[in-house]
Amino acid sequence: MSRSRIMPRTAARVLFAGAGVLFVAALGIWSAAKAESATQAPIPIRATGLVPTPDPSLSYNSMAQAMGLFAKHGLALQQGPRLGGGGPVRVQAVVSGTTDVATSDIISALGGIYSGAKIKVLLVMTPYGDEEVWGQRKYQTMKQALGQTWAVASLGGAQRFNAQMTAEGLGFKPDAFQFVPIPGADAPRLQALDTGRVQLASLSHLGAALATVKGFTKQVHVILRHTAKYTPPVPRIVIIARADWIKAHPAAATRYVETMLDAGRQWEDNAATWIEPAEKIFPNAGLNGQQLKAAWQLFHDGGYFTINGGIDYAATQKIMNLFFKLRHEGPNQYVAKPADIYDTGPLQAALEKMGLANGTPGLPDNPDWYKGAGVAAK
Repeated sequence: MSRSRIMPRTAARVLFAGAGVLFVAALGIWSAAKAESATQAPIPIRATGLVPTPDPSLSYNSMAQAMGLFAKHGLALQQGPRLGGGGPVRVQAVVSGTTDVATSDIISALGGIYSGAKIKVLLVMTPYGDEEVWGQRKYQTMKQALGQTWAVASLGGAQRFNAQMTAEGLGFKPDAFQFVPIPGADAPRLQALDTGRVQLASLSHLGAALATVKGFTKQVHVILRHTAKYTPPVPRIVIIARADWIKAHPAAATRYVETMLDAGRQWEDNAATWIEPAEKIFPNAGLNGQQLKAAWQLFHDGGYFTINGGIDYAATQKIMNLFFKLRHEGPNQYVAKPADIYDTGPLQAALEKMGLANGTPGLPDNPDWYKGAGVAAK
């Protein structure tokens, strides 16, 4: 056999052998990577909601879990303690370490930090405090109800502050109404209003929808559909964590922020992404898909959903000014400027990865501290 015929066969054997070695090597690398990925379990995170009952407008963790977003962002949700009361109890749960992160209101968080609690706000879930004000049918306008009782979740919480800002936005003094603390979600305030214990009440858009469906509108009706029309953009419902926990768990903190941003952006853009998980976690609410969509529209139009984390220093200064005014106090060593209440590290990392997004026109969720503020993501 000639040399010219032997060489091609030899070369072919060498090529096939080389290819086999490369394939085996590549297979080994792929197998190793797969094994490594399999051993990287999701990071556990304990998260506590604002109310113990499944309210879609406040159950951010349960909603995100139903959407599969914790798993998507490499987290394993562990439900924190089911607590009664409002924001101050959540602040205490974070301070004591019984939960990693918790949903609270901005006033409770601000009050805790002002008193020396080593906590920080990671992001703001509702960058615009929008609610409805309902009242007895004998009142057609807020002016007619001047001096009457007005139910809010607590005297020291964000709902009262929002109510007072609304009063000022309407041209009244902030103490023109008698604020009555009725803690919990919307239901207790609805009951107080329906029985005549109070003459006015602050309700979420979902609570207002429930009032209509459950027949609580015989003696009461909506007087203001959107308080946001009379108040400045201010942070409202926030996510808090201990400062040392954020420092020790940067990956978990950042992934949690990404999870909430992902949820907020989906809710802002697509009603179904809010309605479907709401139906799963709130099956006995008595609201059908059409009614939930109507509630979603009201939340959307009021700028309720966070898309860029809600941390805006100019808006925060406004709520701080009111905080100091109503408490007859001034800045101290813990709270002197808006940046003192936030840890923007995880949010900055999330925004650099996810980019900025556009929200409801006229109701911007604008991170004025961020280097790319004002430039929407493509």
